[in-house]
Amino acid sequence: MPKGYLIVETRADRPGITCIHATEHLADPESPSSSQDADTKVHFAARFGNLFVARMHAHTALRGRTLDAEAGLYRTDPATAIAAIDAIDLRHEQLYLDPAIAADPGLAQATEHRRRNHRRVDRIFNGVGIAAIILLVLLAIAGI
Repeated sequence: MPKGYLIVETRADRPGITCIHATEHLADPESPSSSQDADTKVHFAARFGNLFVARMHAHTALRGRTLDAEAGLYRTDPATAIAAIDAIDLRHEQLYLDPAIAADPGLAQATEHRRRNHRRVDRIFNGVGIAAIILLVLLAIAGI
């Protein structure tokens, strides 16, 4: 269960495509890196206790927009990707948020909308589970 980071970035040569990187170590901003090209813009970074589960949840939230799951490429805007990642029901620490996106009131609304949807689905599954247990108990009492 490796700890790690999910990073949302875009590149100028791929308009309309957002990349979500999963990495166990953040790059040193002082050292040159192949992923830190001049046309690459980082919009969001968050630390998760379980990187694999966080990446799977991010992919599930954006599955309808997937271009390349292995490369982490999605046809979406950065705000939608950030809302999907921030709404993940795992403990995480937000390390960086692009000030231009942070000023967008739609980001908080989209994140809260996704969280409400997660809670609703959780309540539905819990209700189905409770109903199944009650049915099993009633069948056991009835001797069927």
